[in-house]
Amino acid sequence: MTGAPTVVGIAARSGVHRPPRSALVAVMCAIALLGAAVGAVWAMITPTVTGRVLSAQYAEIIGGGDSAEYESMAWLAVLLFVFGLVAAVIAWLAARPWRGPVGYLALGVATVAGSVIAAVVGDRLTAWRFDDPKTLPVGATYEFGAELFAEHWWTLIPSPWVLLICAPFTATLLYLVFALSSADPDLGVGDLPVEAGDLTPAS
Repeated sequence: MTGAPTVVGIAARSGVHRPPRSALVAVMCAIALLGAAVGAVWAMITPTVTGRVLSAQYAEIIGGGDSAEYESMAWLAVLLFVFGLVAAVIAWLAARPWRGPVGYLALGVATVAGSVIAAVVGDRLTAWRFDDPKTLPVGATYEFGAELFAEHWWTLIPSPWVLLICAPFTATLLYLVFALSSADPDLGVGDLPVEAGDLTPAS
């Protein structure tokens, strides 16, 4: 005699197969490397300061000055805010099996790392973009961009290190919006246990 199987209690977890953690690391490394693109864009659009060579050792500022440096920081902040939004979208879509605390923490680390990479790449490309005034003749004019890691920036607000919170901040906001907007209790991961009442007996 055969009959319908009896289900007792709560069934085992749905058995969603998570990819290896190396896949999560790969996604976050890709996000961090996007910081290089942010730094490159900033180096190309950053406002410049104009100077004139007075001698082999001295030069004078004839245009820009502190206002250009503050504007440079503002542009970097804007680009990092956008970077944070893009990073959150990538993390939510490409790292779906880790949505939740693990995915969020990984996103935070990736955006901070990407911000550091953006600052370093932007600083180096800006230095490469402009001529060294020491190589120019007396009386020549030249341009240069803000130096992110110059000592005097430690006395200014915002310093480049404060900019490290821009990308994580916007990434956090968008990740929270995605989580709150999700119609699934498990954020679409599919790893919640299945209630016995939800199972259909085999015929």
